[in-house]
Amino acid sequence: MSPEDEHDIRTTLAAHTALWVGHDMDEWGTYFTEDSDFITHRGIWWRTRQDNIDGHKDVPEPVLRQKKNYTQQVLSIAALTPEVALVHTRWSWPEHRLPGADAAEDRTGLITLVMVKHQDRWMIRAAHNTRTNGLDDFAPAPGTGP
Repeated sequence: MSPEDEHDIRTTLAAHTALWVGHDMDEWGTYFTEDSDFITHRGIWWRTRQDNIDGHKDVPEPVLRQKKNYTQQVLSIAALTPEVALVHTRWSWPEHRLPGADAAEDRTGLITLVMVKHQDRWMIRAAHNTRTNGLDDFAPAPGTGP
């Protein structure tokens, strides 16, 4: 992969993250191909750009105000072909509190992206978001395990 392509991917994802934080989901969605796939950290699979946009718009107001805490960092970029890249990012959302939750939590996760170069612009063809903390903690409760 050329240094220019890697730079363009990083710049694209920085702008994409800024739109996420600002909750401009219509503009955020323009970074996805029309036929893009997005799998959420809860396992919901959206199969079009519009489904992805609509699903991400459906966020309670208290959560929207917390987006200012969200960050995303590109961890790796690997060329699969000259016009297809595999990208991994790490996200962090400190002090995330769901409506009705007793306490805030620091959420983290990884996103795997397949990005394609379309008319000299890098776009997201597929994304899979995975929480790295929180949802399924199988560790024994304190005082109950070995």
